[in-house]
Amino acid sequence: MIKAIMVEDELPLREVLRTMLAEVCPQVELLGEAENVEQGYQLIKSVQPDIVFLDIQLDRETSFDLLDRLHTEDAIDFEIIFITGVGTFENVTRAIEFSALDFIHKPVSEEKLVKAVEKATKKLNRPQYNRQIELLLDILGSPAQKSRRIAFHLLKGIVEFVLVDDIVVLEADGPVTHIRLRDGVNLTAMKNLGHYSRLLTAEYNFFQISNDKVVNLDYVKRYNHAELTLTLTDGTHIIAARRGGQDFRRFLSENKEYKNLEGGNGLVSILKGLLGK
Repeated sequence: MIKAIMVEDELPLREVLRTMLAEVCPQVELLGEAENVEQGYQLIKSVQPDIVFLDIQLDRETSFDLLDRLHTEDAIDFEIIFITGVGTFENVTRAIEFSALDFIHKPVSEEKLVKAVEKATKKLNRPQYNRQIELLLDILGSPAQKSRRIAFHLLKGIVEFVLVDDIVVLEADGPVTHIRLRDGVNLTAMKNLGHYSRLLTAEYNFFQISNDKVVNLDYVKRYNHAELTLTLTDGTHIIAARRGGQDFRRFLSENKEYKNLEGGNGLVSILKGLLGK
């Protein structure tokens, strides 16, 4: 049996999850429930569960207060299935996705619950889990200390932690994504390009130049709009889609003070050319 506990401050949801687990996840033995951070901490220490169903908002505290406490004690040796509500801050769910951790939205459906439990069961006792929690807590820390890493799910359950600054380009290949790093290493992640595009273009200097390619703007040396071609700093060329090229040109013209550029490299020359400077 898989030992599990639930940390959730809403009694009705605890009752629903309890019933669902008994009906569709009989391999899971629910050994306790808690409704706040302190109760959750004590329950985890006493039960030593395999899986923790963890609500993000716990009264006036959050589950990250609990995880931070456990992480400092090196006491996170269980899988987490986060439970998020409609009002959960977007930056929180994005941080969870950056860390390659799993969550299910309220109201919880039987299908989502079964899939989450199956995924968690396959990952039990994986050594990289503490690193994923550490990355999550880093991302949710102060902006000045914000982590610039992202976790990629690779083949055979491997999770690769990559510096965002090292990513040159991401390319779609059906349901998977190929990632090229600046040292020439290529990775294949088990999620589609749309997932990573949404994360990286929202937080960092990435642009989706076509349906199948997302590029790190820090590695763009030149853009030829007539030919819809981006030249990267390593000399390789990327062809933009017509719509993507138009959007890219508009993006450049609207970002006259592109704050994330460094030292006159990359797009500075492009901006000057487009703006006639």
